[in-house]
Amino acid sequence: MSDYGIILIDKPVGITSFEVVKKIRKITGIRKIGHTGTLDPFASGLLPVCIGKATRISSKLSGREKEYVVTIQFGIRTNTGDNTVSIIETKDIPELTLANIEEIIPQILAIKEQVPHKFSAVKVNGKKAYEFARADEHVELKPRSIKILSFKILKLEFPYLTYQTKVSKGTYIRSLTETIAEKLNTIATTIELRRTEIGDIKIESAIKLNEINSTNWQDHMIPLNQFFRDMQRLVITETEFNHFQNGRSFEVDTEDIEEIMILDAKGMCLGFASIDGNLLKPRIVFI
Repeated sequence: MSDYGIILIDKPVGITSFEVVKKIRKITGIRKIGHTGTLDPFASGLLPVCIGKATRISSKLSGREKEYVVTIQFGIRTNTGDNTVSIIETKDIPELTLANIEEIIPQILAIKEQVPHKFSAVKVNGKKAYEFARADEHVELKPRSIKILSFKILKLEFPYLTYQTKVSKGTYIRSLTETIAEKLNTIATTIELRRTEIGDIKIESAIKLNEINSTNWQDHMIPLNQFFRDMQRLVITETEFNHFQNGRSFEVDTEDIEEIMILDAKGMCLGFASIDGNLLKPRIVFI
């Protein structure tokens, strides 16, 4: 079995994503471990953890579309946009109906830009935005291009609303919640957040953190050739293996491909490459 791969963790509420990594390091005895796509301590859900050399492909996951189930509370606002701090503003609001909220769904789906939340981890001049916010220092955050790919109301029990949304990379759900409230002429805060999908990976494939241990973790590590099941792949010969291992380009009888997985005869993922004009160029080499 490969000594590198991905474990899908269902992160519980109350711990940081880095604390998940620390626990997996302790369980596996492997130091080189990283996660893809931070979940705040108050959030739960799908957190892919890359083991060993697989840490080198974390960007392939963090850039994928993500789906969330979100519960918000109307009529309150906090500094951080979530329920981890004290309320800084309350507002009396008329009871909203399902029809009121459904009316603004086209507006939500039309959102093309978003200013990151001031308590986000986006960096400004090498410093994270939340560090400025905690120090009560103002910093200008530039809007980013985003896409709201889907939006569905799951439940309305005033003043609480639960919605499901699929969004592009770089979308801040806490900011989206505040934007939804603005469009309804009120205020709101995200009180529950659960990530349910990353690309085509679903939360049902994840293991709960408290269920993984030193005796079963390997059973839950997904080899890269299984994880990237839909990616084009190429099995290379022994001679080509030597070229690939040393990062050298070589000719193949295959048309141009932006990214292809390279396998050995046993089906083990050796890395990733691009093919340009029948020339295979190694991009990520694991061997």
